[in-house]
Amino acid sequence: MLELNNIVKNYYVGDEVVEALKGVSIKFRENEFVSILGPSGCGKTTLLNIIGGLDKYTSGDLIINGVSTKNYKDKDWDTYRNHSIGFVFQSYNLIPHQTVVENVELALTLSGVSKAERKKLAVAALEKVGLEAKINARPNQLSGGQMQRVAIARALINNPDIILADEPTGALDTKTSRQIMDLLKEISKDKLIIMVTHNPELAKQYSSRIIEVLDGKVVGDSMPYEPEAKQEAKADKKQKKSMSFFTALALSLKNLLTKKARTVLTAFAGSIGIIGIALILALSTGFTAYVNKLQADTLSVYPVTVSEATIDISNFEKLLEDTGLDKYPKVKEVYTRKMFESLTSMLSQNNISEEYQNFVKDFADKENEKAAEKDSWKYCIQKSYGFDVNDFLFSELEYNMTLDPNLKIKSVSTIDYLVSMIKDGFSPMVNGTGVTTDFVRSYIPTITEMPDNLELLKSQYDLLDGKWAEKEDELILVVDSKNQVSDITLALLGIRSIESVSFNPLGVNFGGKETFDFDEIIGKEFYYIPNSVRYTKSSTDDKTFNEAYYQTVNNLPEEKTVLKITGIVRIREDVESGVLSNGIAYTSKFVEKILNDNLYLDESELPDGVTLGSPKTEIVKAALSGDVTVNSGFNGMISETLSTAQLGGSDNVTKLSFYSVDYKSKEELKDYLDTWNEKDGMEEKDKVHYSDQTEMLFSALNTTINAVKIVLIAFTSISLVVSSIMIGIITYISVLERIKEIGILRAIGASKLDVSRVFNAETLIIGFASGMIGIILTYILTIPTNIIVKSLAGVANVASLPILSALILVLISMILTFISGLIPARIAAKKDPVEALRSD
Repeated sequence: MLELNNIVKNYYVGDEVVEALKGVSIKFRENEFVSILGPSGCGKTTLLNIIGGLDKYTSGDLIINGVSTKNYKDKDWDTYRNHSIGFVFQSYNLIPHQTVVENVELALTLSGVSKAERKKLAVAALEKVGLEAKINARPNQLSGGQMQRVAIARALINNPDIILADEPTGALDTKTSRQIMDLLKEISKDKLIIMVTHNPELAKQYSSRIIEVLDGKVVGDSMPYEPEAKQEAKADKKQKKSMSFFTALALSLKNLLTKKARTVLTAFAGSIGIIGIALILALSTGFTAYVNKLQADTLSVYPVTVSEATIDISNFEKLLEDTGLDKYPKVKEVYTRKMFESLTSMLSQNNISEEYQNFVKDFADKENEKAAEKDSWKYCIQKSYGFDVNDFLFSELEYNMTLDPNLKIKSVSTIDYLVSMIKDGFSPMVNGTGVTTDFVRSYIPTITEMPDNLELLKSQYDLLDGKWAEKEDELILVVDSKNQVSDITLALLGIRSIESVSFNPLGVNFGGKETFDFDEIIGKEFYYIPNSVRYTKSSTDDKTFNEAYYQTVNNLPEEKTVLKITGIVRIREDVESGVLSNGIAYTSKFVEKILNDNLYLDESELPDGVTLGSPKTEIVKAALSGDVTVNSGFNGMISETLSTAQLGGSDNVTKLSFYSVDYKSKEELKDYLDTWNEKDGMEEKDKVHYSDQTEMLFSALNTTINAVKIVLIAFTSISLVVSSIMIGIITYISVLERIKEIGILRAIGASKLDVSRVFNAETLIIGFASGMIGIILTYILTIPTNIIVKSLAGVANVASLPILSALILVLISMILTFISGLIPARIAAKKDPVEALRSD
């Protein structure tokens, strides 16, 4: 079964050739106890290593079961050692960080045997050598004889054909030596045992055949073997399986646990870079989430709009573009910078045609249908027609024009009139600062339109009392987070009086109590009067129209609509900015009523050259052919030039406002709006440009955050590189510490890949530990970070590391440590098993 033909083994030391074996030829029987005798350095251990496949011969041939090994590759030698050879060493060569049973079953793990079967066979082998009581002990808890018995059990576990014993009793006392030899003698009954020894007495007592070696040659053979017929080659069907990754993990983990302090310190050092990057990502994610929340909140305050005339803020950068001229020229010339041209490029005129309105409506309806399946919404479109509802709503106001609190009068006036009166009441000093009616209206809002989307409103506001306004004659009162509304709004509700006080610097004051029950507000009435009733022809000039003046509520005409406050709402705690301003809000159905009541359709009365539908037509030269005088109550008469649209007489849409449920939906909407201008044959005059006021601000903010994040991560990554190099060095140190273990693994049949896998598994474990330590410490550090930032800036959860980012960072840590350990693992795999077994 085993035959050596003229085996020569040379070692090369520089230019010198050392001949360890000189043409050794031996044939062995299938079962016998062969002892190889000879002095130290004669080549007997080299011969044993060549038979065991640990060392390769220089020339000759080793024939196994009739098959030449001249063409054997590393994989074939690994399979041969794993299935056909069992080693018993003088120094036992047990892996110290594994238990007895784990040492014995190690060879089976390389054979792909299941865990349960491995345990069963290992226990049986230990029972055979009398160590069934020590299966869970560590090697350092055993005597020398017991450790050698474990080595024999390990050699027998795979049921090999050949047992190779290298001085198996060299480190044992006489009694224990005899016990070991008795055990080997028993095994030789059905196996070939080849023992190297320098003890001739022991060899003669137990061996069935003694071969003497001297100076690399066989000088004696007590029972040479010559087979009667040439042995036929047997196909070796045994295929060695690679060590499983989990086995490699288990080996590495047990080794790391024997050096707990160093492992923890190494993992912590490797985690520093992960902590830095994780904190940066946490802060970046938190800030990005905060910006996104701000952006989502501003979707209601600053929706995407399409107006008759619009400014494209995205073109603002054109004002700052470099003109291409050199700085500090020496020529005596002044150049023109085309600022006006750049400014005009930002302006655009839009034709909001019915076709365009249908274009956007179809998209919104389709998307809302999809969202409705999930009980949600996506878009809400609000139309403006160029008139101010403040001019159409009347309220019963209470005035006190004297210092006598009992002299109060009531009058019905428009909401806009009260705002104008407050503006007029400012002292000249305050008016000199540029205070206007629009200024008062913008800073003290009184009445706004509700988007025609109840789901949008409910998502931003809580109903405190009453019910939501849904009909044309229903209104709601919007209070702030502290249940406050402006004193102007309360005056409009008729529950605070308006007082003109001469010594008041602003000239206007509000009287009455300051706290009101909900019941006092719900049910309060406002009045809408159509133009056909509100304006009457003057008796002196039939081309001039005068607004009727109603001093008291009793003088209100019969043709009016009464609108009532039906509910009180407040912005939700989780919403920064809502779609409604504090004050009074009306429905889109009320806007439709104003249009239906006041639409100007008598084209025959228009002067020549003027047509209906022109948003620029002014009453002074067109629709009414004369000034419209508006009664301003007690302050006298003022004149304004009003357009058809301002009087609600035009149904031309002057502005479209698009409310989106979230930022992603807004971007999808903008992409869709862009397709209008990309249509084939679309002329420039027919293109429609939208305005997104938040785009420039938030895109610049996000760009800044991303830039800072990249720079910080780049700097922090240096620590990752340093820690990776450090882990590579520590892995190499581990290789040096485990050279003996490498030799043991190779001796029982582990391939170079298996050895490499063991150390790769070790680096992966360290990488995983580093990543987890880094992530855990990051989550701990985010707690004080969030507390500090909230106390200083009032922003909550500014540091937030997503779970996915945390997992990715752990993965990155494992990959980096794996890469750093590739070179040490490769060095380990290339270790000569013979030299590895000789190391201490």
